[in-house]
Amino acid sequence: MKCFAKNSAGDADWTGRQLMAEFIATSTFVWAGCGSAVAANSWTETSGVFDAGAIVGIALGFGITISVLAYGIGHLSGGHINPAVTFSFMVLKLQSIKAGLLYMLAQFSGAFLGALILWGCTSSLTAACGDGEEDINGVCESSATSDGGYGPAFGLGVNAVGPRVSSGSAFLIECMGTYLLVFTVLNTAVDSKSAAGNAAPIAIGWSVLVAHLVLVPFTGCGINPARSFGPMIVDTIGGLASSAWGRGWWVFYTAPFVGSGFAAATYKYLFEAEPDEAAVSKKDDDANVKDVEAGDGDEDASGDQ
Repeated sequence: MKCFAKNSAGDADWTGRQLMAEFIATSTFVWAGCGSAVAANSWTETSGVFDAGAIVGIALGFGITISVLAYGIGHLSGGHINPAVTFSFMVLKLQSIKAGLLYMLAQFSGAFLGALILWGCTSSLTAACGDGEEDINGVCESSATSDGGYGPAFGLGVNAVGPRVSSGSAFLIECMGTYLLVFTVLNTAVDSKSAAGNAAPIAIGWSVLVAHLVLVPFTGCGINPARSFGPMIVDTIGGLASSAWGRGWWVFYTAPFVGSGFAAATYKYLFEAEPDEAAVSKKDDDANVKDVEAGDGDEDASGDQ
């Protein structure tokens, strides 16, 4: 399975169908991934997202969701679901600038919708806040607005630089997390010599899972500007702008693109298959297909006898 395929030269490399696939997939990704972050807070009395079990649950939520969605829309749009991934395709000229920007627009828009839906799904968590009931799991405190009201529960899992993490450290760790993801995408789903085949989305999902295991305590793990954008905008609408756009917010819109650029350069100059190697690989694939077809034909013939 090649989840990320080049388009023929001279042909428009985007369609409305592809953009809609990216829109829906990114929306679903934000709803499910950020939903797992909200759930990890909601069901623990200490409201501690740094609990080991909570971190694993969040990582699984994001990682498995991206794998499922890559399988789901890979044949339609390539299953980028991340502006940083799309950026690497633009850098490597696997996708035109126009198509890349349209993909990003679809992804950011989808992320906003996904966060908005998640707010609707979790709005009842703050319904009793302010009624004098005990704030057992910290939802009221974490969702309180400056005017005395209550915004989206737990900020919808919005990305934020940790209190003991400097902006520089946050930038570097977000670069590394994105590098891991894009490096995996390019070498499993794009490279003509990749042996991943239909398992590429699994490897990509695992890379997202690993990144979250490392990054969640530091930044909440962005590595996807659209994923950061959706909850930030919805939190702003819900009255949590001061916390959504806190110290180091810019990290989530710069570091992923830098990490993606480095991953693209690594792939281009160190690992990309040479034209001759790619041609040989394609011939081998075609030969294997013919052998399988020939074997099926022999079986049919023997069966008729």
